[in-house]
Amino acid sequence: MDALKATLVDLISGSFLQDGSLYILNNVPGFPPIIQTVHIIGIAAVMGSAVLLNLRLLGLAVPTQGIPELTSRVMPWLWWALACNIVSGAFFVLARPSRYFNNPVFVWKMGFLLLAVMLALFFYLMHKRQQGYWEEPDKKWAARGIALASLGLWIMVVTAGRWIAYLEYIEYPLWGFEVFDAGPQASFLIAVENWPLSQIIAATNWFPLLETIHVIAVTFLLGSILWVDLRLLGFAAQRYPITALSRELIPWTWGAFVVATGTGLGMFITRAASHVVNPAFQWKFFLLVLAGINMAIFHRKIYPDISTCDTALMPPGKVRFFGASSLVIWSGVMLSGRWIGHII
Repeated sequence: MDALKATLVDLISGSFLQDGSLYILNNVPGFPPIIQTVHIIGIAAVMGSAVLLNLRLLGLAVPTQGIPELTSRVMPWLWWALACNIVSGAFFVLARPSRYFNNPVFVWKMGFLLLAVMLALFFYLMHKRQQGYWEEPDKKWAARGIALASLGLWIMVVTAGRWIAYLEYIEYPLWGFEVFDAGPQASFLIAVENWPLSQIIAATNWFPLLETIHVIAVTFLLGSILWVDLRLLGFAAQRYPITALSRELIPWTWGAFVVATGTGLGMFITRAASHVVNPAFQWKFFLLVLAGINMAIFHRKIYPDISTCDTALMPPGKVRFFGASSLVIWSGVMLSGRWIGHII
């Protein structure tokens, strides 16, 4: 394995692939956070396809949707999302091959990813070979076992992806330290940063752990919103009534939102004073409020009359408008969230 990693590093280092990646990352304004946002949206598409299908196999989500039809519908999205993530992630790997191939967490991520893709491919091929294969009585428990394994693997892929930058926290774990008393603070936000809880999160493994849970929750939040918005636009799930799809996914959306909010607050208090003056954080907060307003107007003004177009393959323009605006706003939330760490 070490010889293989060394060979890959030697092949990429100094090549036109590395030179091109470095040039784009260093010279195209805003490219790093933009391509990171594309990567996260790709992860959200994975969470909204593979994970949603696994939850359906376990009987935990979208019960009105048949497994064969859902498999045929979501698996192409999974393959496209994976292709998008390979391209977006390749810029950083090619730019700094030694950093990644010599990082054991990156190797773990690739291992989890390979297993997850192989499992998804096996499931899909069996489905293609025989329609309704996984609904046969003697296959249901196998399908549930695959769903559990797949869920665990995709969660580990995302977790390892976040911990690549926190290798030192794994090599030198620190789960607690002696909190110091900063005394009276001139600013409330500075005082927040010096709360005992804030200090513990900022200085220990709790920060990367919270960030990992935050990313998982955010990608699932965006993935569930993605399916509803695509239905509103008439691009996906056209066989299902808008009300049924919304009713079955909204609880998962709210659950993911609560987890994302809680973990986000945990990270915010570690740098409260700097975050509130960070333009990217301000934009993220503004766009979150705008997303809430967009959703509130839709449910108050449009949703009560949705029955008139509930089963329409292509909903009317006003419905598509709210679906499109939701996608744009949430994409902006992701982009501004990635920009926070790029503004000092």
